[in-house]
Amino acid sequence: MTTPALATSGLDAEGRARCAAMARWLEAASTLGALALCCAVVATLGTLAHAWRDAALGFALIALALTPVERYLALRIRFDAGLFADLTTARINDLAALDAGLSALGVGKDTPSLRTLDDRLEGARRLWRRYALTVGLQAASVAITVAFA
Repeated sequence: MTTPALATSGLDAEGRARCAAMARWLEAASTLGALALCCAVVATLGTLAHAWRDAALGFALIALALTPVERYLALRIRFDAGLFADLTTARINDLAALDAGLSALGVGKDTPSLRTLDDRLEGARRLWRRYALTVGLQAASVAITVAFA
């Protein structure tokens, strides 16, 4: 189990292995983006061609409305995958250096974080679940749209 002390010191072999596994998982999860973009294209083309009527149009619009959310989550997934990969290779040496870099970019907290590696891994899992749910909702909306058409 990761201790708070690892938040300010270098990661051990187990911590690096966990970062590597998360980086690979997030990289693999980014392939869902292709499904999401296909859903957006189908919904858009059907809407422009006036193929959808009544309830079908509503579901197509739901799929389209979810596209900006999906794209934002996809960006976050890819960003986090890169950060975990950098922790794996010691390009970023420890969690304190990561927090300092994020803070300098304005995307992290201004104060040093006491988040452990476990907290960060759980946050990445939550992010992935939100992403998968969003893509699933898009796919279901398009499937219902096509079924109603």
